[in-house]
Amino acid sequence: MDIKELQRIIEEVVTSMMDTKHKRVLLVHSHTAISKKQVDVLQSYCHVEEWQANDTTSHTQLFYDAIVFLEVDQAFIVSSAQGLPTTPAALYLSELLVSNQTAILIPNEKLSAVVTAKEPNPYMKMLLHHIERLKEFGCDIQLFAQLIRFIKQQQEPTHSGIVANYVTAEMLQSYKGQQLTLPAHTKLTPLAQEMVQEKGMTIQRY
Repeated sequence: MDIKELQRIIEEVVTSMMDTKHKRVLLVHSHTAISKKQVDVLQSYCHVEEWQANDTTSHTQLFYDAIVFLEVDQAFIVSSAQGLPTTPAALYLSELLVSNQTAILIPNEKLSAVVTAKEPNPYMKMLLHHIERLKEFGCDIQLFAQLIRFIKQQQEPTHSGIVANYVTAEMLQSYKGQQLTLPAHTKLTPLAQEMVQEKGMTIQRY
């Protein structure tokens, strides 16, 4: 089996796993009362799977529209920003970032107060510095309400084009336009990149 045939098979698997009606979200949380309620809320908006610390399966962003860490606290932020994971969840985040994958971090109530502070004190500024470092590494920090709005917007796109976490060559075969409008996070598989070049298509991000 040559490399292109292998890529074609992978693309077919990816395409088959994409749900056009509901976003696939992997949730990482500590199963607190608050995070469990948040899981219940998210289940009404998207297809939810929960990460388990003892799960040896390699969960990559390839199969999810988003990987979300709920109820993130100060210790998680600081240790992750310093590259010193102290929990299984923090270690999983470090593995994602090392492999150039992204994650959405939802701060808990205390950390949310820091994120939204209009006049942060010196200690808050230190925490905000660590948050900015995580953003540089590929994390997106959102309040829970912002996450819900983000998912709603993804389900009702206002831009014309393909909306998916990955774009495959199979998707592009039926695409008639010369300009492809894609979300900023969407990636193209190797075969899709070749097809874009062959067709002379341009890509616009939003």
